[in-house]
Formats: sequence, C-alpha cells, structure tokens
Amino acid sequence: MNSATAVSSAWSYLKQSLNLDGKWQKELDKKEIEICLELVVRHDLVDFTKELVWQKLYYETRTRIVPTFWSKFSLAHNENVGYESLNEAVNGLNADIAKQQHYFSLLDRLSGSVTSKSFDQYKAHLSAILLSKIPPHFEYSVHAFYSRAFRAFMSLEKRSFNFDADESGDVITHCSGCDQEIDQCECNVILDNCHNINKDLTELGILEKLSVGMIHTLILSQIQSHVQDSCVGNFASSQIDMLEKWLHSIIFRWLGIVYGEDYIQQDQVRKNFTQFLYHAYTHARIEQLFEIIIGYPESFPSVKDLQECLSRTQLKPTLTQSLKTTLEARLLHQGATTEDILIAYVSAIRAFSVLDPTGVLLDAACDPIKQYLRLRGDTVRHIIHSLTDSSGELGGELELGRTGTAILDDESVAAVGDAEASTDWENWSPAPSDADPSKLWTGKKPGDIVPMLVNIYGSKSLFVKEYRKLLSDRLLLNLHFDTEEEIRNLEFLKIRFGENELHNCEVMLKDVADSKRINTHLQSVAHKPDFPISAMIISAQYWDQLKDKPMKLPIKIINQLEQYNQNYKAVKTSRSLHWVPQSGSVELELEFDNHRSVSFTVPPDLAAIISHFEDKEQWDLEELSQEMELPMSHLRRRVHVWQTHGVLQEISTDRFKVDENGPTFNGHKILLETLAKMEEEEEDDDEEENDKKPEEDGLQIYWSYVVGMLTNLEALPVERIHQMLKMFTMQGSSGAECTLQQLKNFLDSKVKQQLLSFSSGTYRLPKP
Repeated sequence: MNSATAVSSAWSYLKQSLNLDGKWQKELDKKEIEICLELVVRHDLVDFTKELVWQKLYYETRTRIVPTFWSKFSLAHNENVGYESLNEAVNGLNADIAKQQHYFSLLDRLSGSVTSKSFDQYKAHLSAILLSKIPPHFEYSVHAFYSRAFRAFMSLEKRSFNFDADESGDVITHCSGCDQEIDQCECNVILDNCHNINKDLTELGILEKLSVGMIHTLILSQIQSHVQDSCVGNFASSQIDMLEKWLHSIIFRWLGIVYGEDYIQQDQVRKNFTQFLYHAYTHARIEQLFEIIIGYPESFPSVKDLQECLSRTQLKPTLTQSLKTTLEARLLHQGATTEDILIAYVSAIRAFSVLDPTGVLLDAACDPIKQYLRLRGDTVRHIIHSLTDSSGELGGELELGRTGTAILDDESVAAVGDAEASTDWENWSPAPSDADPSKLWTGKKPGDIVPMLVNIYGSKSLFVKEYRKLLSDRLLLNLHFDTEEEIRNLEFLKIRFGENELHNCEVMLKDVADSKRINTHLQSVAHKPDFPISAMIISAQYWDQLKDKPMKLPIKIINQLEQYNQNYKAVKTSRSLHWVPQSGSVELELEFDNHRSVSFTVPPDLAAIISHFEDKEQWDLEELSQEMELPMSHLRRRVHVWQTHGVLQEISTDRFKVDENGPTFNGHKILLETLAKMEEEEEDDDEEENDKKPEEDGLQIYWSYVVGMLTNLEALPVERIHQMLKMFTMQGSSGAECTLQQLKNFLDSKVKQQLLSFSSGTYRLPKP
C-alpha cells in the first residue's frame, strides 16, 4: 500500500472514529484512542488532528450544547418551575460535557500532557459562549433555585435548634423550607441537589460567573430582612453582637455550602458581607432614630450600637438629613406643644452625647428644633419652669455635675452652648472634618443640657429675665413664705449666670424673708384686723412690674387692710403700704344654708366678688361691675368660675345669687390657676381689641349718634341701632358703611370701656 493510500485510509478511520463529519456519535474506548494516536503519529497528522478536534468541539458547543442548555429557561410562573429549570439545565449540560471527555483525553495525549489541559481550555471557551447568550429569564431561575435551597437550609437550622417546635412551643407539622409535611420533608434532598449543582458548575468553572451576582443579591436581601426583623421596636438591647453571630453561623455557612470553604475564608469576602451588615443595621436605626431619641435613656443600647456602626460607615450625612425630615414632619408643627418639643430636644442632647461626643451631629441634625423653638413665644418660660421644678423633665439638671463650673457668658453660649468654653483651653482640639466651618468650634462635648438650651437664643439675658418673672409669680402665691427650694435654685443659677445678673432675685427672696418676719410680729399687736392678713411686702423697683389693674374692694376689706397698714406704720416709721389687690391669694371658708362648709384658695378678685353676696342676695353683673369697677367682660369670667363650682347660680340673664345647695364636693379646692388662665384670655382680648382699633376708629363718627339714641330711648338692641344708623347717617357721602357685626364689636368695645352697659340683649348708657 503506497503512502497516499495509507493516509487516506487513516483519515477515513479517524473521521469515522472521532465523528469529525458529524454523521454519527460514539464514545471511544482506550483501545480506539490508542489506535487513533498510532495512526496520527505514524502519518504525521498531530497538529492537523488537534485542529480538527477543537473545531469539532467548538462547533458542538455553539450549535448544540449551549442552545440546549439555555432552552431549559423559559418564563417561570413560580419558584418551583424556576428551581426545576436550573436543575434540569445543569444536569443536561453536565451530561453533554461528559460525552466529550474522549476528545479531551485524545487531545491531552496528542499534546503529551499528563494533566487535562485541554479540558481547562475548553471550559474557558464554554464560559465565553454561555455568557454571551444569557436569556432574560435565566436570572429568575437562579434566584428561585437558591432561594428555595436557602429556605431549606434555614428550615433545617431552626428545627435543629428549636427541637421541632416553633417560638410558641407548638410542634411544627409543616416545613417552611419545602412546603411539605414534616414526615415528607424534602429539605435534605434540596440541599443535596444544590450541593451537586454547585459542584458541577464549579468543575465547569462557571459557577461564580453565572450566579455570583444573583446569589449575592439574595444573601444581601436576607441580611437586610433579618436586620429589620431584629430591630423593629427593639431599642432596649444591643443587636450588633447577635447579628454578627448570625452572619457567621448562617450566612457564611451557607456561602460555604454554595462556593466552598475556600471562598468564604477570603478576608475580603467576609469583610464585604460584614460591612453590608453594618450598613443595613445603620439604615434600620436611622429610620427609627426619632423613636430611639424619644425613648432615651431606655434606648441607650441602640444608641451605642449606632455609634459603633457610624464609625464603620459613611452614613452620618444620611442620618442628619433623615432626622431633619422626620423632625419637621412629626414634631415641628403647631399640633405639638412647646413642652413636648423641649422634651424631645433634651432627649436628643442626651442621646447624641453618646452617639457623637464631638457634638457635630447634634448641631447639624437638631438645628431645625432650635430654629423652630425660637419662633415660639413660650419657649423660655417652659425651659425655666422645667429647670426650676424638681418634678419636671429637667429637674436636677441645674446642679448636675456643676461644682466649680465657670459662669456662662454670651460669647461662649452663642458659640457652642458649653459653660466651660472659655476656660478649658488646655484641652482644646481641632474641629472634626465634618464640623460646620461657619460656626466657632471649641471641641466641647454636648453633655451639659442647660447651656445647650440657653444656646437656642444665644443669650442668657432672656433666661434671666424670664426666671425673675417666674420667681415673682411663685413668691406672690407662696402663702407660707417657704423659699428653701427657690433659694437652692437661685444658688445654682448664680453659678451658671453670675451673681450680678441675679441680684434682683436675691432681693426678692430677701423681701419674702422680711415679710415673714414682719407678719409674725404684726400678729402680736393689740389692734389686729378681724381676719388674718399676711402681706408680701416687696421692694417694687426689684420686682417685675405687677399687674395693678383697677379694682374696688368691699369696704369691710378695705378697712381691715387699712388697719394692717397702720400696724405696719407703727413698726416701720415713715413707711406706708400700697396694696395691689389683683395679686396674692385668699383662703375662704363658705358656709351655705344647709350648714355645709367648703373651703377655697382663690385670687383676691374672686374673693371680693363672693364677699359682695354677703351684703346682698342677688346681683346684676352691670351693678356688680360698677360696684367693683371691673369691666363687664372681666367680671363675667370671674363670676363664671363661681358658677362652675356650684357657689353661684344664674337666676336670669346676667343676674346671680348664691346657690343654696352649694358645691357638690367636700374639702378644700385651690383655684389660683384660674387667675392665670383668665389673665391670658384677657390679654388675648386686649390684643384682639388692638387689632380692631383701626376699625373702631372708623366707626367713632357714629358714637355721638348712638349716645343720642340711647339718651332718648334708654335701651336698644344692636339690630335697631344699626337700622337707625343706616337710615339717618350711613346714606351720606361722608358716612362709613359698617356691617351689623362690626357695629356689635364697636358697641362691645364701649362696654369694656364702661361707656355702655349690656343686659338682656340691649345696650344702654351706664347709670350716673
């Protein structure tokens, strides 16, 4: 046989044995491979044969293996279909690759390689082709496959720790991992199948390339979900350590099952998932930060966890913006009281002193609270009340750790609100990188609440002024001259604000002590008043301006006050008392016709009103208003207090008498708070009256006509007055048009000025 015939015969055998023409397919055994090798080497066809075999493998991969693999992935309507799609596709791919193993053996022998280098080369080619043809539904199938496997893993883990019982202790009968009854559980089968699929894909070198993104997405979703479930409403216990243990015992073990232990032992992999855990926890706590602040100090463990996470993440700007938005939506509006806002701000100061000792976060996140509180007129009053009330939210803050503290000055307060800002220069530190460059930095911690509150306004003068007013009100209502607590508060305030600023307050407390001594002495004089009188004798120039509204007291009370004044003159030669009847308090004991007695502590004006009913059984408000020289509107409010408590009853319009049955309660009742409420209402009325003044000035041209009408006709309702004015004056070009309501407001203002009286729905001129 010549050489040409031999080569042709060898080629025919190789083509048929290796199926290079694609007509039929069979696997070569070792003997056939040896024959092929002998022919190829003998006829010098090594390179030619290798090239043909590779072309054969590449062609099979492109035209049959890869399309068959991707054809398994169609639109999956549920997780089970997606799970089965990946399972079937990988098994099919593995079977197809196994049929090509004889080619790899032949190629390795032709190359003289002991290891399977040809298969490694083929895997790179297979991976490139697979990744270039990924269908749109493949991602869902991968997610479904590993989601189901993860659920099976978690179900087995829970059952192993809970001994086949749920959290309530009930026996588990249905598996949450595979949706089967416990006695038919397939979780172990699912995990074994997952392990086999991962092994096959790993051997092919395409596991991470095909699934790593989707598996990581699944794991990150599981971490985020677990963090949310662990943190909901749970602020009183630390969560970080438990979450880290869960990450190592569950997530890392699961990743080890999927990718192998070598993968999960990589430092960067563990670091990335741990970092994501911190991010997820930080975001969860930022969403709950408002509740954490309000619940502080019970929420201290959560604050410490958040502090640790913020140091490992870059989420401080996110925290600041989120808290600002939450505060504006949930706190900084008209529906929230000033007291509630201050309580939230104080809680924020305490929480942020732990969360961020530098004070940068507090300054940035809570600046809207400070800005909003500046707009409320009662902010300073609430702060001072709370600071000086031992039972208040800030009770005890004045003396808390303040021994030897330097005096607050306006410069330091405006800068950072820290009492030691100007003295502790040795411990100065540079501003943090995230500090506001527009604000002076002193490196002090936001631990002391008092200067932080003063810093709302940037000046101590408002607080000192408000405290003087508050102290004045408290001392005037102090029936027993007990000033121990006020002296204590003043001493602590002097440490913070300085003695010069609070000199007036010292004089006020001295006046109380002197008044107590003088009252005790005057109790022993011969000509004592008929009822006990205790006077608060004040140095007028040091006290806040008292509301000395005109009011005429009953003559018997005036006589007794004059007797007290004479006794005082005997003790304090050349001095005399000027009484302020609207200030102070009176202790009354009222006895009714049924022999019931009820005691009250009331403001002097309420006592004066009820005193008049001793001399006369019934009073018209108009008559009583003239007798006491009180405006009708003010008198009506005070009479209503007695009516509310069952002491007076209205027998006809604006006519009152003592209720014979008396109040329904027994014992003693203090009505001093009603005075403050009435005065607030009267101040509002005064403001409203000032607002209406321009309107009233425009109607003043009708006043002479109204006086003329009432002089001739004595009493008229507002409707009749309005009709007559329209008829005789408003039709002129110079007459200002006014509505019925405007005229009524105008006439009511004249009633308040006691230029008119109003009773039984009609207006009349007051009796001379």
